[in-house]
Amino acid sequence: MKKFLKYALYVIGFFVLLGIVAYFTWFHNPHEHELWLDPVSVFEERAAHQGYLIANANVVDVESGSIVEKQNLLVIDDRIDHIFSGPLPDSLTQLYTVIDVSDRYIMPGLFDMHVHINSGGLLPPEVSNRKPALEQFLRYGVTSIYTLGGHGFNEEVTLDLRDKQQNKEILGPDIYMTGDFLTEPDGYPLTLLSMMLGVPVEEIDLDENGIIFFTENTDLDHILSEKKRKGINGLKIMLESNLGGNNPMPRLSNEMVKKATEKAPQYDLPVFIHVTRQQDMRDAVESGVNVIGHTVGNVVMEDDLALFEKMRVDSIYLTPTLSIAWMFQYTKDPVLLGDPFLMENSSKRTTRSLKNWPIRQMVLGDWDDEVFTYKETMPANFQLMHKAGVPIMMGTDAGNLAVIPGYSAHFELELMTRAGMSNAEALRSATTVPAHFLGIDQEAGNIAEGKQATFILLEKNPLEDIRNTRTLQRVMHRGTWIE
Repeated sequence: MKKFLKYALYVIGFFVLLGIVAYFTWFHNPHEHELWLDPVSVFEERAAHQGYLIANANVVDVESGSIVEKQNLLVIDDRIDHIFSGPLPDSLTQLYTVIDVSDRYIMPGLFDMHVHINSGGLLPPEVSNRKPALEQFLRYGVTSIYTLGGHGFNEEVTLDLRDKQQNKEILGPDIYMTGDFLTEPDGYPLTLLSMMLGVPVEEIDLDENGIIFFTENTDLDHILSEKKRKGINGLKIMLESNLGGNNPMPRLSNEMVKKATEKAPQYDLPVFIHVTRQQDMRDAVESGVNVIGHTVGNVVMEDDLALFEKMRVDSIYLTPTLSIAWMFQYTKDPVLLGDPFLMENSSKRTTRSLKNWPIRQMVLGDWDDEVFTYKETMPANFQLMHKAGVPIMMGTDAGNLAVIPGYSAHFELELMTRAGMSNAEALRSATTVPAHFLGIDQEAGNIAEGKQATFILLEKNPLEDIRNTRTLQRVMHRGTWIE
């Protein structure tokens, strides 16, 4: 008996030790999200200078796809006051802080037109994720974002974050939003949110999570007028019938989508629609939406050239989110953790969470094997649409698993060029094209006199190699250095 107890204790001890090792190897996350910058200090530093004279910059003209060498930019307040070449006049050097960038490259700040304000790791949507994510976007040179739903919170939370950003209480990009979204009762994304939040579907609070069940009885005028009153910038509709090859789910009818797309223009609200499958995209385009969110992944749409032509003619934009094609691969095998550009600039809590092997396996168990084919199908469909002339705005779906705020924008640019875009076209999709879509192209989107002083400073030329956007040195947002 004593011998048996002895061996039993050995076995118990072994499993206890194994549990401790497993906990510290996978589950224990000693890091907390940190704010790297203090808004008060950043804006005080800005106030201490009358302006900046940035000397010897190679300006990336994204519109023409060319470099204008050795330019001097005078930044006063939040504007580019003057651009000139040649020697610096004493009258300027005596008034303004001179920063010689020594032939580095200046290009406009990036727009990410499909994001969620979340960590991008294997972490639930928590309050602690939000401010660090916004700051991280900005530090990576993403100076404007369009957030398409809260992923665990509603439009009131997003509006509060936008107000704090505009009032200089927090550091973050300019925020555009669709706010709470429309979906079919019991449709997408309830099952996804259940997984993210760790609660049963029936316990999800719709109002708290920014979900509106859209039925014949829904007062659409009230919803749209309230969005307009609050300063929300668009409307998002879920048209998802079978995400990732999982069990089919209920989705809105074409008649209901058409009802929304006909009503939203009366409130000057563009309609963004979530699709990932061929038939859903066909229905969305025929319903007259303004922006397709995501590239279809279940099939290659070689027989849909007429559909893409309609998108071109009707100016229906695509936000490709090709990063999502790699989301599952990087959840399975997070090799991106070997990228210094990620590890040196992202939240340690986020990157540590991606090492959690058991949770990664649990997450992957909720998806069909179809999702691993997206690496081939999504770029193929993107290429077809790009060749057809569909207008494209860079969007990543940042905030999802392994789609890291800020970092993913640089990866998305690379993926789009791999799929056939030129470097200049990719840069325009993240600068001038979204500025035009938002109606702010007189204010932002390129480097020109009178426009916002919002740009990024690069060590190397991104027109030669799109990965050179990762040679990021400094970020200026509305006349303020983010450092």
